[in-house]
Amino acid sequence: MNDFLIYLMQSAFCLAALYLIYWLFLRKDTFFRANRFYLISSLFLSFTLPLFKVPVFYSDPEVTYVVILETVNVTAENISSGIMNNWTIYQTLLIIYLTGVVLFLIRFIFQLFQLFWIINKYGVAEENGLKIVKLEKNFSSFSYFNYVFLSESITSDENRNEIIKHEMAHIQQHHSLDLIILELFIVFQWFNPVIWLYKFSLKGIHEFLADDKLLSSGTNKLFYQTLLLNQLVGIQINDLTNNFNQSLIKQRFIMMTKIKSKGKAKWKYILPVPVTVLLIAFFAVNLNQNTFASEVKEEGKVPETTNSQKDLANQKENTDGAIFVVVEDMPKFPGGEQALRQFLKDNMTYPEEARKKGIQGRVFITFIVEKDGSLTNFKVIRGIGHGCDEEAIRVVKMMPKWKPGKQRGKEVRVQFNLPIVFALNKNAEITNEKEIVRYVKVDVQPEYPGGKEALFKFIAENIKYPEDARKEKLEGKVIIAFTVLKDGSVGNLKITKGMGYSLDEEAMRVIRLLKFKPGKLDGEAVNVVMSLPIEFKLK
Repeated sequence: MNDFLIYLMQSAFCLAALYLIYWLFLRKDTFFRANRFYLISSLFLSFTLPLFKVPVFYSDPEVTYVVILETVNVTAENISSGIMNNWTIYQTLLIIYLTGVVLFLIRFIFQLFQLFWIINKYGVAEENGLKIVKLEKNFSSFSYFNYVFLSESITSDENRNEIIKHEMAHIQQHHSLDLIILELFIVFQWFNPVIWLYKFSLKGIHEFLADDKLLSSGTNKLFYQTLLLNQLVGIQINDLTNNFNQSLIKQRFIMMTKIKSKGKAKWKYILPVPVTVLLIAFFAVNLNQNTFASEVKEEGKVPETTNSQKDLANQKENTDGAIFVVVEDMPKFPGGEQALRQFLKDNMTYPEEARKKGIQGRVFITFIVEKDGSLTNFKVIRGIGHGCDEEAIRVVKMMPKWKPGKQRGKEVRVQFNLPIVFALNKNAEITNEKEIVRYVKVDVQPEYPGGKEALFKFIAENIKYPEDARKEKLEGKVIIAFTVLKDGSVGNLKITKGMGYSLDEEAMRVIRLLKFKPGKLDGEAVNVVMSLPIEFKLK
């Protein structure tokens, strides 16, 4: 799914979760200032939380080996014939969303101009340093920033003074700024019903604050309530204003007569903290779908490190304690991979509990190969339990010293990830004999019929440069990981680096058409993960 649409859904969910806290625990309290701060801050928090990314690495359970292919260049030829094929449901949703954004933005701008038009039409009078705009009788009184709009229906000086005091409370506490902020959030979350609940609640809090200030200054409560009831009629200009006759009369009367909340009730404002942590954990975790293979090669070559890995290497190269992930000369088990497989086979015992329950699967162990070849910092990064994790750690700790990794000719510390596969012998009954534990690496890589040139030719003939990306002059690389299944078909496609603008979907569409010769391990076809970068260029 398009990353932007995912972000919108995540922010909408955050809004709902944080508003639920307000509705269940805070709305009935008289901590009006705290509630106002909570609602405004939760708006910003909901739009910020999904932007946090915490890298968490895991392995696809079908991964056995990763192959990095050469980059495929795509030019902007035969674009028109591929426009309809590139249309997706996500583009439709994006168009609907952007249409709503434009309409609500126009609505927001119209409301601003409407206020300016009213000010220009009726004029502004200065009274004791206040900017007063006198309206016709059919309008209700309201305020907007430092302007007070008074209806001509107010004939009593006493009533007029109280209404001005009420509106001045809105002005002094900058409630109009809250409403501007809220309207901008509505523009981007117009589809979310929770944002409208925020609006209802925030405008109510504004009135509670203004009422509380007037009553605290000595205004008679009964007189003030009668004034509110008498001012219920009248046209409200728009949603950017604080209206004196705002419709929450019943709630306002309740809050006026309610006993002030006790200080100990403020503990409830701690509730957003664990909820925020949960939201980060649930939404903002960036699952980097990499496999924990010991080495990632193509034709015996170590792939290019990512920019972040290069930066890390450059920053730590002269530091004795630097830990590398990919180096020029990777660590090696004495005797090579065949010796490693034999070591695991000779020393691993299938846990009795796992044997009885038929448990099979991969355990991924990470450890550091030190400069002298010794192994430290053993951890299970993905396990299957039932004693298999502990057995894998036990045997790995028994390993002799490795040939250390090297970077620019110098021994360095290297973090190494080792997958160990626990597999019950297909034809064996459960006995006390040791079962075979295999270190998985394919002997024969998947191959496209005709080789790389045929693969590149097929992609060049079938891929189309998306029209929206071409119009935006968007260029870049899309990297897709996929599994070549045992029958040679392609499955489990995942975007590991995307560009959006339909480039991702188009790359995925073409890769789904591919058919490979499957990879083989010990003569049998196996699932193999491959990673294919496709570079889109306009020239």
